[in-house]
Amino acid sequence: MIEDEIKNAVKTGIKKTGVRNKICGLSVGINDPPHVMGILNLSPESFYKSSVKDENTILEAALKMVEEGATMLDIGARSTSPWAPDVPVDVEKERLFKALDAIRGNVDCVISVDTMYAEIAEGALNRGAHIINDESGLIEDPNMAKVIADYDASAVLMATEKVRGDPLGMDAVISSLEKIIENAVNSGIDENNIILDPAIGKWIPEKEPFYDYEVLDRFEELNVFNMPVMIAISRKSFMNDVLKKPAEKRLAGTLGATAVAVYKGGRIIRAHDIKETLDAANIAYTISMNEYKREK
Repeated sequence: MIEDEIKNAVKTGIKKTGVRNKICGLSVGINDPPHVMGILNLSPESFYKSSVKDENTILEAALKMVEEGATMLDIGARSTSPWAPDVPVDVEKERLFKALDAIRGNVDCVISVDTMYAEIAEGALNRGAHIINDESGLIEDPNMAKVIADYDASAVLMATEKVRGDPLGMDAVISSLEKIIENAVNSGIDENNIILDPAIGKWIPEKEPFYDYEVLDRFEELNVFNMPVMIAISRKSFMNDVLKKPAEKRLAGTLGATAVAVYKGGRIIRAHDIKETLDAANIAYTISMNEYKREK
């Protein structure tokens, strides 16, 4: 039973669990250094206005992120907030495809596309994308799994039961991810191409901040799946419960929470702030691996 495996993983420690995974040629196993996935946001509806780019500025932003240490980039053309205005699929497609055309062949980096729609995913993969970041865990569009499988693409799959991000607390997250993985593999997606997202954030009104803090506190339990886990918490609203600050002033809080998740086994960090995130992640990773040495 997966519950017994979780207890064993927690008891033995994160370094003894997990395997060496590779995603798009990048080593993302539990013993490998963390990677930062830079957020390239094409949605004016976003909660964090300072992050918004367009097809005219995205190449410059992408190159800067790679220069600062990002090894992956995640491009999204609709706000992920459940309270943002809905964006028609045609608008999402137009924004995204123009941006992908602008960076294709100009950026040496793994490209992820944040979409829930198979039509957009297929177009993105044909424009050089490597990863599909599906926040619905393959639930929103029944054709998504087939597209990912047919292209042998990698996929970020977020914990979801009925609507995006609805599991409340770690037990529900693990139960949801178990079902999502089974569905993905049964649909032809290579299990070695899967990245997990525990859905931290206020995806539904019932999701109070303490649920997100619980998931962070128990983050090491996600290593039971032996798959890379993405930390997607950059400047999110659960921090406001403690900090009482808007998104523009949540960088320090983000870095603190990121360090905890990396220490507990997260190896892919989706972030707006590349240099700062990479510094915090590398310190947390080094502590977790006991690679530091005392000066004699």
